[in-house]
Order: sequence, then C-alpha cells, then structure tokens
Amino acid sequence: MHIEKIEYGPAKEGFFSNAAFIAIILLTLVAAAITGMIVLRIILSEPGKAISREFIENMGILLASLMFIMGAIIYFYAKGLLQDEYVTTLE
Repeated sequence: MHIEKIEYGPAKEGFFSNAAFIAIILLTLVAAAITGMIVLRIILSEPGKAISREFIENMGILLASLMFIMGAIIYFYAKGLLQDEYVTTLE
C-alpha cells in the first residue's frame, strides 16, 4: 500500500472562480440545447429540405457555435479558475 501526501495549490476563491463555475453551467445548458436542436432538425426535416444549401449552412452554423461553446468550457477547465471542489480528476 502506497500513501502519498497530496498537496493542493493556492486556494481558488473569489469572484473569478464563482463566475467561471456559473459560466460553465450556463454554457453546458446552451450546448445541450444546441445539440437537441441539431438532432431534432436532422430527424424531423424532410429529405428535400435536408439537402438544400440553406439547411446545410444552418447546420454548419449550429455545429460551429457548439464547437465554440465546448472550447470555452475546456478553456475554463484548463485555465484552472475553478475551485478544487468543482473539479474531478482521474488518476
């Protein structure tokens, strides 16, 4: 059995940590809504409309905005703004 001392970095407290947590929650909800819109549009659209240029452009815009939101979420995690209680790591 191996026991090692876990050292934590400086405490992340204050406005920026709380704002990052709230931003991640809101961005996750927006990402879920956009994903739902994409899935519903793909499933419920008529084949004639689904092959149109307008439909493909709209889906591309939704996918690009979804990628941007996911990048923002990853940025908040990688930047280290969140308090340790909010971050789960696997070792």
